[in-house]
Amino acid sequence: MAVDQAPKAPPVPAIAGAEPCTRQTAHLRADAVRNRDSIVCAAAAAFTEHGTDVALEEIARRAGVGIATLYRRFPTRDALIETVLDETMRHYADRTEEAASQAVTEPWEALSSYLMFVMEHQATDPAFADTLVAPQFGSQIFAAQHQRAFEASLVLVDRVVAAGVVRPDFHHADLHLLILANAGVARATRRTAPQAWRRFTAYMLDAFRHVTDEALPTVPSVWERAVRGSR
Repeated sequence: MAVDQAPKAPPVPAIAGAEPCTRQTAHLRADAVRNRDSIVCAAAAAFTEHGTDVALEEIARRAGVGIATLYRRFPTRDALIETVLDETMRHYADRTEEAASQAVTEPWEALSSYLMFVMEHQATDPAFADTLVAPQFGSQIFAAQHQRAFEASLVLVDRVVAAGVVRPDFHHADLHLLILANAGVARATRRTAPQAWRRFTAYMLDAFRHVTDEALPTVPSVWERAVRGSR
């Protein structure tokens, strides 16, 4: 992923209520706690700007510590990503489960508001976007949150199709297709047209509910197998 230099780090997005820059670990010495918090805060800002593949040396520089200090606190990149994004991924899974529950009584509102939520955070938080398009990435904690979200999204799709608020051939794989497409929109427009994801998502929501006699191309077999294997 290309890294654009920005004069100022943007604020860390509030996708969840956590404040990773202020967390402390009780058993660490005061200077170690300061170093750890500085690293986490710097990583959160860097991930927000550039995604999770930003150089660890750059994070150490921003935190005002040596790279050896960073590795003492976080032996792997995944360990640092897990600390910064844990609450974000939990919130994502919680929000998906909420949408599945809402679909019982408000199926279209459940789907449309949920997809706007996901697309917005994908467009504004490159670190979340990285983990969203690569569910195998990161720790087992992330794997658990991805699985929770996946299972809830299956229920969401089943309910909106059964309610008749989307076209009858709407498939769970269409959510994955939307996420992949929005990843490209977000990367291409983040600096120049950061709200472009809204128009794109609105177009796709309209397409999802548009009924036509013309059949869609078949779902890619690998996605079809993934859905069947989870049921």
